[in-house]
Amino acid sequence: MTFIDNLGIELDVLILVTVAVFYTGIWVWWGLRKQDPKEANASLRGGGAILGLLGGFLLLLGIWGEFTWPLPASYNMLFYDPTVLTGLILVGFAASLWFKIPSHLIGIIAFVSGWGVIYYGARAYLLGLTTEPLDTFAMYLAFGALAVLSMPVTLFVDWYVTRSQTLGASAAPSYPKMWNYV
Repeated sequence: MTFIDNLGIELDVLILVTVAVFYTGIWVWWGLRKQDPKEANASLRGGGAILGLLGGFLLLLGIWGEFTWPLPASYNMLFYDPTVLTGLILVGFAASLWFKIPSHLIGIIAFVSGWGVIYYGARAYLLGLTTEPLDTFAMYLAFGALAVLSMPVTLFVDWYVTRSQTLGASAAPSYPKMWNYV
């Protein structure tokens, strides 16, 4: 059987996800700064569509890796488990924007998954599973921390950008004054 290594495309897609998140965040911030919630919401939905497509690709790639085990030994779990989790989170976030349901529900899944990704990175470092264990741990720590920190971001999206009425809370907090100075 031929050895197939999809880690290069996986890392490239993760870079595209990072760029799409920051680019979308800048445009959403710009729309909120101009006091134009329609523009902010449109930017968020557009960015969510791109993230959904990238997440779908990661999800398919991760599921394929989980079933076929193309990498030697435990590398399959180390690299493809977080890929499946990332794909699920991105597709779920895009679906929450598309169907206009609260995105903080996906934020909870991302919060828990982020700690799992950090754990995978720590275990890879402690067991020396890669040729560069410190770099691997730093990458897993960064992506895990980003997933953990996405929980407050999804709350912000629900409260101030999409203004979802199905939060389960009586009312959203008032808009933070500090954003007027940023």
